Amino acid sequence: MSVDGTTEAEALVRRFYQPLSTGDTDLVDEVLAPGWEALPALHAGPGRDGWKATVAYLRSVLGGLSFTIEDVLVAGDRVAVRSVTRGTHVGELLGIPATGRQVEIRASDYHHVEGGRIVRSWHLEDYYGVIRQLNAGNDS
Repeated sequence: MSVDGTTEAEALVRRFYQPLSTGDTDLVDEVLAPGWEALPALHAGPGRDGWKATVAYLRSVLGGLSFTIEDVLVAGDRVAVRSVTRGTHVGELLGIPATGRQVEIRASDYHHVEGGRIVRSWHLEDYYGVIRQLNAGNDS
Protein backbone atom coordinates (compact mmCIF):
# COMPACT_ATOMS: atom_id res chain seq x y z
CA MET A 1 0.00 0.00 0.00
CA SER A 2 1.39 3.37 -0.97
CA VAL A 3 0.56 6.35 1.20
CA ASP A 4 1.00 9.30 -1.13
CA GLY A 5 -1.71 11.68 0.00
CA THR A 6 -4.17 12.72 2.62
CA THR A 7 -6.80 10.12 1.70
CA GLU A 8 -4.36 7.20 1.86
CA ALA A 9 -2.78 8.33 5.14
CA GLU A 10 -6.17 8.77 6.75
CA ALA A 11 -7.37 5.38 5.49
CA LEU A 12 -4.23 3.72 6.88
CA VAL A 13 -4.70 5.26 10.30
CA ARG A 14 -8.40 4.37 10.38
CA ARG A 15 -7.41 0.73 9.75
CA PHE A 16 -5.09 0.93 12.79
CA TYR A 17 -8.16 1.33 15.02
CA GLN A 18 -10.37 -1.36 13.42
CA PRO A 19 -9.26 -4.13 15.80
CA LEU A 20 -10.72 -2.20 18.75
CA SER A 21 -14.19 -2.65 17.24
CA THR A 22 -13.74 -6.07 15.65
CA GLY A 23 -11.17 -7.84 17.81
CA ASP A 24 -9.40 -8.97 14.63
CA THR A 25 -5.72 -8.07 15.05
CA ASP A 26 -4.56 -9.73 11.82
CA LEU A 27 -4.30 -6.40 10.00
CA VAL A 28 -1.98 -4.91 12.66
CA ASP A 29 1.07 -6.26 10.83
CA GLU A 30 -0.16 -4.63 7.62
CA VAL A 31 -0.59 -1.12 9.02
CA LEU A 32 2.26 -0.93 11.53
CA ALA A 33 5.93 -0.90 10.51
CA PRO A 34 8.02 -3.73 12.01
CA GLY A 35 9.71 -1.30 14.42
CA TRP A 36 6.54 0.66 15.29
CA GLU A 37 6.96 2.71 18.44
CA ALA A 38 4.21 3.87 20.80
CA LEU A 39 4.97 6.91 22.94
CA PRO A 40 4.57 6.65 25.83
CA ALA A 41 5.25 2.92 25.77
CA LEU A 42 2.25 0.59 26.01
CA HIS A 43 1.83 -1.25 29.30
CA ALA A 44 1.26 -4.48 27.34
CA GLY A 45 4.71 -4.29 25.74
CA PRO A 46 6.41 -2.78 22.72
CA GLY A 47 5.69 -2.95 19.03
CA ARG A 48 2.99 -4.70 17.09
CA ASP A 49 2.55 -7.40 19.72
CA GLY A 50 2.06 -4.73 22.37
CA TRP A 51 -0.75 -3.15 20.34
CA LYS A 52 -2.38 -6.56 19.77
CA ALA A 53 -2.22 -7.28 23.52
CA THR A 54 -3.62 -3.82 24.32
CA VAL A 55 -6.57 -4.41 21.99
CA ALA A 56 -7.29 -7.81 23.59
CA TYR A 57 -7.03 -6.32 27.09
CA LEU A 58 -9.36 -3.39 26.37
CA ARG A 59 -11.92 -5.70 24.77
CA SER A 60 -11.79 -7.95 27.85
CA VAL A 61 -12.30 -5.17 30.44
CA LEU A 62 -14.82 -3.06 28.49
CA GLY A 63 -17.89 -5.09 27.61
CA GLY A 64 -19.64 -4.05 24.42
CA LEU A 65 -16.65 -1.90 23.49
CA SER A 66 -17.30 0.66 20.79
CA PHE A 67 -14.69 2.95 19.26
CA THR A 68 -15.50 6.19 17.47
CA ILE A 69 -13.17 8.51 15.60
CA GLU A 70 -14.47 12.03 16.18
CA ASP A 71 -11.88 14.03 14.22
CA VAL A 72 -8.98 13.35 11.85
CA LEU A 73 -6.45 15.93 10.68
CA VAL A 74 -3.73 15.11 8.14
CA ALA A 75 -0.62 17.23 7.60
CA GLY A 76 1.96 15.61 5.34
CA ASP A 77 3.17 12.41 6.98
CA ARG A 78 1.38 13.12 10.29
CA VAL A 79 -2.19 12.13 11.14
CA ALA A 80 -3.96 13.38 14.28
CA VAL A 81 -7.00 11.57 15.66
CA ARG A 82 -9.45 12.51 18.41
CA SER A 83 -11.48 9.53 19.56
CA VAL A 84 -13.67 8.02 22.23
CA THR A 85 -13.86 4.42 23.39
CA ARG A 86 -16.99 3.35 25.25
CA GLY A 87 -17.94 0.22 27.10
CA THR A 88 -19.15 -1.37 30.32
CA HIS A 89 -16.45 -1.72 32.97
CA VAL A 90 -16.38 -5.53 33.41
CA GLY A 91 -12.73 -6.10 34.38
CA GLU A 92 -9.94 -4.37 36.28
CA LEU A 93 -8.97 -1.10 34.62
CA LEU A 94 -6.38 1.32 36.00
CA GLY A 95 -6.31 -0.73 39.20
CA ILE A 96 -10.07 -0.39 39.71
CA PRO A 97 -12.06 -3.65 39.93
CA ALA A 98 -15.09 -4.05 37.66
CA THR A 99 -17.92 -1.66 38.56
CA GLY A 100 -20.46 -2.46 35.85
CA ARG A 101 -20.55 1.27 35.03
CA GLN A 102 -20.53 2.70 31.53
CA VAL A 103 -17.22 4.42 30.82
CA GLU A 104 -15.82 6.67 28.11
CA ILE A 105 -12.11 6.93 27.37
CA ARG A 106 -11.31 10.06 25.38
CA ALA A 107 -8.00 10.13 23.55
CA SER A 108 -5.83 12.12 21.18
CA ASP A 109 -3.31 10.29 19.02
CA TYR A 110 -0.70 11.50 16.56
CA HIS A 111 0.68 9.06 13.99
CA HIS A 112 3.78 9.33 11.80
CA VAL A 113 3.41 7.53 8.45
CA GLU A 114 6.36 6.43 6.30
CA GLY A 115 6.54 3.96 3.44
CA GLY A 116 2.86 3.06 3.63
CA ARG A 117 2.90 2.13 7.32
CA ILE A 118 2.63 3.81 10.69
CA VAL A 119 6.13 4.03 12.20
CA ARG A 120 5.36 5.92 15.41
CA SER A 121 2.30 6.87 17.44
CA TRP A 122 2.03 9.37 20.26
CA HIS A 123 -1.06 8.89 22.42
CA LEU A 124 -2.73 10.68 25.30
CA GLU A 125 -5.73 9.20 27.07
CA ASP A 126 -7.89 11.02 29.62
CA TYR A 127 -7.27 8.50 32.41
CA TYR A 128 -8.18 11.08 35.06
CA GLY A 129 -11.63 11.29 33.50
CA VAL A 130 -11.87 7.48 33.45
CA ILE A 131 -10.97 7.24 37.14
CA ARG A 132 -13.58 9.88 37.99
CA GLN A 133 -16.23 7.94 36.06
CA LEU A 134 -15.37 4.63 37.72
CA ASN A 135 -15.19 6.12 41.22
CA ALA A 136 -18.42 8.13 40.81
CA GLY A 137 -20.48 7.94 43.98
CA ASN A 138 -17.61 6.63 46.11
CA ASP A 139 -16.82 8.61 49.24
CA SER A 140 -13.15 7.63 49.27
